[in-house]
Amino acid sequence: MSNVPKSKRKQHDFETTRQMTQLRRDITEAVINDFGYDADRYQKMIDRYAYARRDQENVEATVAKMQAKHDSFYDAFIEDETRVIMQIWRDIVMEFELGNSIFPSGEALLEEYNERRLHFDRCIGHIRVLRSELQFIAETLPVNKNKYDNLAERIVALIALVKGVRQSSNRFLKAKPDEQSVS
Repeated sequence: MSNVPKSKRKQHDFETTRQMTQLRRDITEAVINDFGYDADRYQKMIDRYAYARRDQENVEATVAKMQAKHDSFYDAFIEDETRVIMQIWRDIVMEFELGNSIFPSGEALLEEYNERRLHFDRCIGHIRVLRSELQFIAETLPVNKNKYDNLAERIVALIALVKGVRQSSNRFLKAKPDEQSVS
C-alpha cells in the first residue's frame, strides 16, 4: 500500500477512465429513460392548460399544437438525440484511448507528443459538445432540469481530469535529450 493518504494522492489515468465510464453509464441510463421525458406528465400539463384557459379564444388551436408536438415531435427528437449522444460518447472514448495509447519516445518524440496532445484536445472538445447537447435537451424537453445539474457538474469534472492527463504528458518532453549539450 502507498504511504500517501488517499486524499493527498494525485489522480491518474485510471481515475479518469473510471469517471468517464461511470458518467457514460449514467448518461446512457438517462437516454434509455428518454432523457427524463414523461409523456403522461406532459399530457396532464396540456390538460391543465386547456382547462385554465377554457374561456379564452383560440385555445383549441393552441392545445392542438401542443398535442401534435407531444404526439410526434418528442418521439422523433428523443430518437435523434439518442443517436447523437451515443456517437459523441464513442468519439470521447475513442479520442481518450487513442491519446492515452501513445507513449512518445525516440526520434519522433515531439511528433508523438503533439499527436497525443491532439487526441486529448479532441476528447475535451467532444466532452464540451456533450455538455452542450445535454443542455439543449434539458431546455427543449419538458423534463426536470435539476436532474441535469449533477450531470453538468460531473462533465466539468471530467474535463478537468482529461486536462490533468494531458498535462501529465509533459513528462515526455522532460525526457527529451538536451539538444544543446550534443553540439
